[in-house]
Amino acid sequence: MRDGVPSGIERARMAARYAATRADTEALAAPLSAEDQTIQSMADCSPTKWHRAHTTWFFETFLLARFAAGYRAFDPAYGYLFNSYYEAVGPRHPRPERGLLSRPGIAEIARYRQHVDAAIAGLIHGCAAGPWREAALLLELGLQHEQQHQELILMD
Repeated sequence: MRDGVPSGIERARMAARYAATRADTEALAAPLSAEDQTIQSMADCSPTKWHRAHTTWFFETFLLARFAAGYRAFDPAYGYLFNSYYEAVGPRHPRPERGLLSRPGIAEIARYRQHVDAAIAGLIHGCAAGPWREAALLLELGLQHEQQHQELILMD
């Protein structure tokens, strides 16, 4: 960043980190069947497909809805299904019942992730310099959050 203006290199690095982190999640899920991604082994764990959707919801809710002018939620119901502990954002589906969600399926969650990923790429490269500083901090938080969920997928 020079004189408060983010450089193209800074944005390119953030875009690359974002893509790599999201790809790591997909690599963890790739060998799992739809059934494997849906099952909840115990009330304190979440299904893999839920982790994939929840981390996507995070980027959609805390970045796109705030910084991407005109952005529309992929599916408004996802705000309820994939919220976790963000009570200030709204109500949420009960954690112990996440494994009961047969829909959306893993193909729909993949489309959701692709939709949000494309919008985030646009945000990274198109966000005005003024809001970029805050957006970049939230993007970093979102990447750390996704990595935490990768650890949870591995643990489960």
